[in-house]
Amino acid sequence: MRWLASGTAALILAGLILAGLILGTACSGSPASNSTATTIDFWYVPSGAQPDQYFQDAAKSFHAQHPDIEVKGTKIAPGDAYTKMHSALTGAGAGGPDVMQVDMSWVGAFAATGAMREFTADDVQNLGGSTAFVPAAWSTSAAFNTGKITAIPWFIDTRAIYYRTDILKQIDTRAIYYRTDILKQIGIDPADGFKDWEALDHTLEAIRASGKIAPLGIPGKNDASVVASFAPWIWEAGGSLMSDDGTRPTINQPAAVDGVDEYQRFGGKYVDPGVLQRTNTEVESMFAAGKFAVTIAGPSLALKLQGQQFGVQQFPNGHAGHVVYLGGSDLAIRKSSPRATQAYEWVRWLVSSAGQTTYVKKTGMYPALVAAAPEGAFKSQMSLGRTFPTLAAWPALEKVMATNLANIWNGVASGKQPMPKDALETILKNTATDMQTALDQP
Repeated sequence: MRWLASGTAALILAGLILAGLILGTACSGSPASNSTATTIDFWYVPSGAQPDQYFQDAAKSFHAQHPDIEVKGTKIAPGDAYTKMHSALTGAGAGGPDVMQVDMSWVGAFAATGAMREFTADDVQNLGGSTAFVPAAWSTSAAFNTGKITAIPWFIDTRAIYYRTDILKQIDTRAIYYRTDILKQIGIDPADGFKDWEALDHTLEAIRASGKIAPLGIPGKNDASVVASFAPWIWEAGGSLMSDDGTRPTINQPAAVDGVDEYQRFGGKYVDPGVLQRTNTEVESMFAAGKFAVTIAGPSLALKLQGQQFGVQQFPNGHAGHVVYLGGSDLAIRKSSPRATQAYEWVRWLVSSAGQTTYVKKTGMYPALVAAAPEGAFKSQMSLGRTFPTLAAWPALEKVMATNLANIWNGVASGKQPMPKDALETILKNTATDMQTALDQP
């Protein structure tokens, strides 16, 4: 299922709030019916506070430009999306969409069904060409090692460091003055305080020593995307989840173990065990309520922080390089759709500047179109992004990893400290074995 110039809260919010400037008022169901128009069905997974409203506004804007096409939206719950979409592609379900929002990590599995429409070179060129999109996002447009484009990047989910400027300002001033033994050589200048793993460690320790606020909050066992949370730490330690040829898991190799160890040690040292039991949404709400000074989250968190003092910095550099996780959603057209021409026009609008600067930003996600990207920390780290491989077996592999990585957080939370490295090695060895079993399934 990815960071050098720093971003600011104002810039992030400016880009996101721009999304609210979209014409039209929403109504339930599809836009007012035009008996001469062709209706296409779009399956989407909700993002943001008002996903139905966002879709309706987008469908109206599109219909105003394409009066001969209407878009009917079908909202699919996140937990059901993979199964329902896969069934629609394989014919196991009744009916199906013309266009669907596909998680980037599902492209390989869905392409393996043979039921996704291939985008031709002309199709891609009419979308602005492959270079119009963030390169790492474009890498998910084709199944692993096939070169056949069956999905178009729509939006990106990536992670950065959020910090409370009100808290850090107090600590930077008062702690340096009163606790020179700890902070004289460290300081908490955001530009330096989060630049790499060592700086992050020093910053969190200084915050903890100040006694003003808990230093860090991240979700643990209930992290909805726990593999995505661990992945950049593994990559930045020089490790990987899979071999380059996609034939064997490498999550148990020494560098990967080092990366897992680094992340769980931050959690064990600086996160309250109770917070490690919380969901992503709960952790973000706690950060917004001032329960801790630092968190790691995607661009959507900024929507919850309007009016608050906070800053955003790139994901910190690791021991073996600077690599960040990049996920999100692509758009695909079902091959059997009798309305493929109209479906393509909807995809083209969604990935255009119009769609990216309204629909995508309104959901709190990051646009996949380079020209639509707002300035800030997230933009600065796009060139460092890495996605999960588009393997047909990836959904099964990710499920295995998620179960085992969640167990690591169970150990950290129950022990109220980081797990011993030898215990991690055992867990990750078993993870690799389970992954190989999943990979070998027909």
